[in-house]
Amino acid sequence: MLANPDTRLFVHRIAEHWAETNEAPSQPEGTRWRGSWAARCARWVAYNTAGEEPSNPPSVSSIWRMGLGSVVHELLEPAVQAWLKNDDSVQIQEEMTVELGQYGHGHIDLVLETVDGKKIVLELKTINGFGYKMAIERGEGPRHNAVVQGSMYAHAIDADLLVIGYLSLENISAGRASKFGIDDIGTFASEWHYTKEEFTPIAEAEVERLEGITSAIHDEGLVPIDIPRRFSHFDPDIPFPAEITAPSNGTWRDGTEFGKVWQCNYCDFQDRCVLDNLKEGKE
Repeated sequence: MLANPDTRLFVHRIAEHWAETNEAPSQPEGTRWRGSWAARCARWVAYNTAGEEPSNPPSVSSIWRMGLGSVVHELLEPAVQAWLKNDDSVQIQEEMTVELGQYGHGHIDLVLETVDGKKIVLELKTINGFGYKMAIERGEGPRHNAVVQGSMYAHAIDADLLVIGYLSLENISAGRASKFGIDDIGTFASEWHYTKEEFTPIAEAEVERLEGITSAIHDEGLVPIDIPRRFSHFDPDIPFPAEITAPSNGTWRDGTEFGKVWQCNYCDFQDRCVLDNLKEGKE
């Protein structure tokens, strides 16, 4: 039997209430950008820091998908408390607020300090089943934006180690787990470690990039259309300084090289960006 949307009695009420009550946090006074903007397209950053209204605001389904991550994060606190109860060799601080550069800010999921003075930053992420399979089975590891965001946080507090943790919303099947040598926990949860030598250059480059974009808007009087559609310096999918030439489908070009990125189709400024591209005579 096919589900008939005209006969819904319950599920739409749950979904719509979720969307209404899951508002994005306000921007703290004196700040211009968030750590969660890590690795985003420079034009997207410009629209946001200029206070533009999204042309493609998140749908109820998008808010549901993104909000599930906050629910899973609620599992972190009791797990941490149980850890501390049985191990007095570490100190843990959750939800630490940090300054990033001159005008950025962020919230670290967890900071662990060991008895020998080492700091470890945990950035915990949820991910869909397909993305998790790509990370584990293909060895792609965590998504670039998660690494960049975590790198900025770890660098901000002079941490010794960055840990990116993934909790999947769908398990890898038992058969595939056996094929790839994945244990029970690994079918839905994994983590990757990055040393200071690895995360420092990523963090420094991204803080400089985001500070530069927001300064161009706030201090130099530029408008979003003046900001090129570029991604972060270390992005594996689009070589810097390539630009998005067709935001309608994510096509980028850099001389004779070209390709596509998926981010444009999920951007809440896509229609505005396409319109601006037409004004520039580029699409």
